[in-house]
Amino acid sequence: MSSDLTSYLGINKGRYILLEEPDFHEVVNVVNTLKNTYVIIMYLNCKVLYKGRARSILEDGDRLLITKPDGSLLIHEREKREPVNWQPPGCTLIASIRNELLYIRSIRRNPREEIVVISPHVYVLLATACDKGKFTLWGSEDEMANIVIKNPNLIEDGFKPLHREYPTPYGNIDLLGEDKHGTIVVIEFKRTVAQLSGVSQLKRYVDFMIKHHKRVRGILVAPGITNSALRLLKEYGLEFKRLSPTLKISEKDIKSSPLFSSDT
Repeated sequence: MSSDLTSYLGINKGRYILLEEPDFHEVVNVVNTLKNTYVIIMYLNCKVLYKGRARSILEDGDRLLITKPDGSLLIHEREKREPVNWQPPGCTLIASIRNELLYIRSIRRNPREEIVVISPHVYVLLATACDKGKFTLWGSEDEMANIVIKNPNLIEDGFKPLHREYPTPYGNIDLLGEDKHGTIVVIEFKRTVAQLSGVSQLKRYVDFMIKHHKRVRGILVAPGITNSALRLLKEYGLEFKRLSPTLKISEKDIKSSPLFSSDT
């Protein structure tokens, strides 16, 4: 491989490099040259050592290693969404060869933490020039809460929002309010069809609030609900309100509300 990677980048117009069974000199060249501009993915056999606030060893196995230009490093196995080892943005990445093994070190300065990936074999390396674009989430539960805060009558006449993200030992209540009779109302939002899990979550919040208030209602707000969830909701004496997350409200209107900040 040429030292400036020109021949590889030229083939794919600079968008990606794909190397099958690369030798370690190729891997080191790609990683150290492109680590600050390309997302690099490797399927490799490796051992992973960690030292910092604790110590750990991940024994030999075939895994995915992902590095990003912001310094992030992720080690994924065959199960679960979360990586088994990882380093956050801001870390320094160094690739080298020692004793015929590939070493990839990720160093975090503060607090001092280090991950060392030791590999006897890299099956595939892919370096990609991923873009960074503006991300907009439409139809989120947070957006539904904002809409209700600005238009409380969507819940019912006389409903008054009081707190966003109200903390409890079981998680944060999406929206806490009171009805026209002064009864506390616990609202849990779901952006898709509400399931049994949503009912159970609302019940835990209501049970907690009952310890501190004489009268408490619970309302599950979603675009739809399963039959089993609706039956359980009624058994618990809780309520359901249909609301579509596709309703739109302007950013100016949302920010004008005193409840816009989750710190309130």
